[in-house]
Amino acid sequence: MLKYKPLIIGITGAFGSGKTTAADFLKSLGFTKITLAQFLEEELKKRGEKKITRKLLQDLGNELREKYGAGILAKKALKLIKEKTVVEGFRNISEIDELRKQSDFKLIGIVVNRKIRFDRLKKLERREKLSWELFNKLDNRDLGIGEGKNGLQVAICLALSDIFIENNHGLEEFKNKIQDALKEK
Repeated sequence: MLKYKPLIIGITGAFGSGKTTAADFLKSLGFTKITLAQFLEEELKKRGEKKITRKLLQDLGNELREKYGAGILAKKALKLIKEKTVVEGFRNISEIDELRKQSDFKLIGIVVNRKIRFDRLKKLERREKLSWELFNKLDNRDLGIGEGKNGLQVAICLALSDIFIENNHGLEEFKNKIQDALKEK
């Protein structure tokens, strides 16, 4: 059990919405940053994967939620929580439920136009090269289309957010909206 009341900011949103940018910005403000995908990336590396794709992350996340319960990634994150922590990448409502047990947790949902997300992701070289068809396939799965209770549920996670931030414009405007969201806390 945690001995203090930490400020925990969770971030959810479809891929390419700016979750990492938001978490990095909060880190620059003194927050400890935890990414739920870091646990998946670590496991894939242990398994010998050299090229980590979004599909591999999705598959492993579903596998771990099926095997250990849908809140497994959040339970791993809770072991690393500090006084001010940002947890990025909620993709299942059970992950939110685990963090909601903490006294000072707020979930920020980042929403962005799909075309803008696709254009941003095409510029990144973090994962696989995206075509519009692959983007739609991965995005629909991430949002929860065709997924079960232990699967991906980003659309529902977004709906459960305490605060919504629209990120269709520039970086400075986005950072200002994040700072405003912290004041709402």
